[in-house]
Amino acid sequence: MTDLLTVENLEVRYGSAVAVQRVALVVPQRGTVGLLGANGAGKSTVLKAIAGLVPKSAGRVLLEGRDVSAQDARQLVRAGIVYVPEGREIVPNLSVDENLVLGGFHLDGPTRRRRRDMVLGIFTEIADRAGSPAWRLSGGEQQMLAIGRALMAGPRLLLLDEPSLGLAPLLVRRVFEKLAVVRGETGLAMILVEQNFRLTVRVADTVHFMRGGRMLGRRDAADLRHPAAMEEAIAAYLGAGEAVT
Repeated sequence: MTDLLTVENLEVRYGSAVAVQRVALVVPQRGTVGLLGANGAGKSTVLKAIAGLVPKSAGRVLLEGRDVSAQDARQLVRAGIVYVPEGREIVPNLSVDENLVLGGFHLDGPTRRRRRDMVLGIFTEIADRAGSPAWRLSGGEQQMLAIGRALMAGPRLLLLDEPSLGLAPLLVRRVFEKLAVVRGETGLAMILVEQNFRLTVRVADTVHFMRGGRMLGRRDAADLRHPAAMEEAIAAYLGAGEAVT
């Protein structure tokens, strides 16, 4: 079976500065890949390049073997690659329902309603607040809404940028529990950018480590769930003293 996504020798520059270079990764069908690293490692830039939100200086992005490197963000959404941004970026003055409609704006009415019912069936915490403005939701509920809005597009690959950012530990656990449900019920693939080591290795199949815009290594997530292996990986890839949340 052809892998869902293949990234080959990706490079992104901001002016003369190289943000990421020679990045390569593979996402299998229905797989979840984690990207771990400190702030400034280049993780978010990789996601944005895959999503068509920043230009690529070099390299290729293949979706089931088809080169989609030149496609823009709108074309990639239609192809099934959907990005959930850091900081959620929902529209606070619109209702929960209206935010979901934004995620499925290109769909016909029956498909949009069917997707909405699916999303609210997964994220039950926001289902009874569909008519409320999004700003009234808690941080965790807003993150669920952001993920639900992305699911409205019917993605095959979900790109999640720091979904735990700014959330209390209890809310982080709830969001990650919902991600596990999404994965189980929809069968979509994910790339998860995170700084939360423990939760990433809990939900991912494989983990890539980044520093200074480069890939340092790749490990099977199952091998990192033992505390000793986790500490060894932190020392090898993230630097001694890196916090494990």
